[in-house]
Amino acid sequence: MGCPSCGSTAFESDVASGNTYCLECGVVVEQNAIVSEVTFGEASSGAAVVQGSLISHDQTHARPMGGPFRSQSSLESREMTIANGRRRISALAIALKLNERHVEAAVRYFTLAINNNFIKGRRSQYVVASCLYIVCRYSKTSHMLIDFSDMLQINVFKLGSTFLKLCRTLEITLPLLDPSLYISRFAALLEFGSETSRVANDAIRLVARMNRDWMQIGRRPAGICGACLLIAARMNNFRRSVREIVHVVKVADITIQKRLDEFRTTESGDLSIADFRSIWLEGQCDPPSFARNQKTYSNSFDAVSSSPPIKESPSQIEGTNVPNTQPREASPAIKSEELSQKVKMDSQEQRSQLLEESNNIRKEVSETLKQEDLKNLSSQMNVKLSEDEIALADVDDEEIQEILLDKDEVETKTQVWMELNKEYLAEEEAKNLKIQEDLKKGIVKQPRKRRKYRPKDSTSDGLANTPAESAKEMMQQRAFSKKINYEALDMLFNE
Repeated sequence: MGCPSCGSTAFESDVASGNTYCLECGVVVEQNAIVSEVTFGEASSGAAVVQGSLISHDQTHARPMGGPFRSQSSLESREMTIANGRRRISALAIALKLNERHVEAAVRYFTLAINNNFIKGRRSQYVVASCLYIVCRYSKTSHMLIDFSDMLQINVFKLGSTFLKLCRTLEITLPLLDPSLYISRFAALLEFGSETSRVANDAIRLVARMNRDWMQIGRRPAGICGACLLIAARMNNFRRSVREIVHVVKVADITIQKRLDEFRTTESGDLSIADFRSIWLEGQCDPPSFARNQKTYSNSFDAVSSSPPIKESPSQIEGTNVPNTQPREASPAIKSEELSQKVKMDSQEQRSQLLEESNNIRKEVSETLKQEDLKNLSSQMNVKLSEDEIALADVDDEEIQEILLDKDEVETKTQVWMELNKEYLAEEEAKNLKIQEDLKKGIVKQPRKRRKYRPKDSTSDGLANTPAESAKEMMQQRAFSKKINYEALDMLFNE
C-alpha cells in the first residue's frame, strides 16, 4: 500500500494514538486503527491472560471477562433465547426422527422470528414447532401439523394460527402439499403386510388421477389420502372400513365419503381395476364445484319451467281500478250561525251521556262493595279448572291440534319424564316413607313458622297499614323530639 498523496511506502505508526504517517509528506494514512490480532498479558498471579474481547456480528457489546471465581463469559438475553430455542428444536426433532440439517434450518427461522420480535407474548413451544414445520414443508417430509401438536400436547388450532402468522411475518411462501407424500406413511399404519408397496402405488396413481380431474386443489391432503387408500385397499382385496381409515388419517368420515362420491362421477371411476392400472385417460373432468353449481342451476331452471303460468288478475292490469272522476254536485252552503248551534247541541248531548254513564258506574261499584260475598270472590278465582271443563274436541285450529297429544304420545312422554326424573321421584318417595314411619312411632315434626317480613329500618313487626303509621315509624327511628306534636301527626291523614 502506498501513500495516497506522494506514493511513498515509508510509513511510521504511533501505537499510542493509533495513527500511521507518511515519512515523505506527513499525510495521515490510517487513523484509529483497530488491531484484530490476539494479544496476551500477565495477571497478578503470573498467569497469561488474553487481552481484548471477541465481538460477534450479532452482539451489541463485548462480553465482560470474569474473574477467577466467575465464569469466563456471560451470555446476553438474546443468546440465551436462541440457545433455549435450539435445545427445544433439537428435542422435538429427535422425537419426530428428523436430521440435524432440519434442526439448523429451524434455528435460522427461529432467529429470524426473534429479530422480528415474533416471540414476544407467545409460548416458545408454538414458535419452535412452527419453525420446524416450515422446514418440513420445504423438505417435503411426511410430517403433519397434528403430529407436532400430539407430540407437544398442545392445541392444533392455536399451533396452526401461530404457524400462519409466522409465515406472514417472515413473508414465506410455502409450496403446496402433495398428498402422495403421506401415502407410504398411512399405508404402513394400515398393516397391509407384503402388499404395502402395491397398495401404496395404486393409491399414488389414484392421487395423480384426482389431481388431473381437479379434485385435489383446495382440499385437505389427508382427505385425498384417505379416499385413495380406501379404494386401493379394495382393489387389492383388503377390507378396510372407513372407521379404520379415519383413525389413521385423522379426518371425518363425511370428508372421505365426499371424495369417493366425487371420484365416482369421473370417467376413471367407471373403469375396471385392470383398465385403471393400464390405461391413463388424457382428458380431464370439470371441477366438482362447477358440476355442483351447474346441477343447482339446471334444477332451478326446471322448477321454473315446469311451474304453471301466472294468470294476471284484473286488479293487476293498469287502469282497471281508476276511480270515477265525475264531479259531484255542490251541496248548499251552511250558514255559520246554524253550524255553531249544531256544535253546541252535540257537545251538550255528549256531556249529559257521560254524566249518566259515570253515575251508573258509581252505583254498580257501591252495590258490589256492599255485597257480603266479596270475601269469597278471591277464593273462587283461585279454583282450578278440571280437565272435563276444557272442551278440546271442538278445537278447529290446526296449530293447536298439532300441539295436542294422543294417548300413545302421552304415555311415551310420561315414560320419558319418569325416566329423566327418577332420582327426584325416588327421593320424594323415601321422604314420604320416612314421614309415615315417624308418624307410626309417634314422632311428629312441627312445621317451621315463617318469619314475617320486616324492613331493616322499621320499628314495628310488620309493614305499615296506613300512611300515618308509616310517617310515625319514620319519625320514631330517631329519639323523640319535643318539637314534634305526634298527636297532630295522627290527625294529619284523617282529613
